Amino acid sequence: MQGLAGNSSRGLPGVPPSTVASGAGRCESGALMHSFGIFLQGLLGVVAFSTLMLKRFREPKHERRPWRIWFLDTSKQAIGMLFIHFANVYLADLTEEDPCSL
Repeated sequence: MQGLAGNSSRGLPGVPPSTVASGAGRCESGALMHSFGIFLQGLLGVVAFSTLMLKRFREPKHERRPWRIWFLDTSKQAIGMLFIHFANVYLADLTEEDPCSL
């Protein structure tokens, strides 16, 4: 029985060595900013915002915050998340490793 070090020298478990050696499954530098990457990030943003809207409508009416307060709370969170997201994409693009695995 081999340890973890024995498996790492041959590649990923369950993946043929030729696939790992050829670089298949890795994305090139800048792949996060291609049209599909931007579409996928936008889609995830819409899903996240839709979840917040659904959560707001599922709250009992007597416990709901006014629209203005709800909007200010969610926009504060969205601005913070966007800042961290863009910093993460920028830093992932600077690395020498596969940017899609960070």
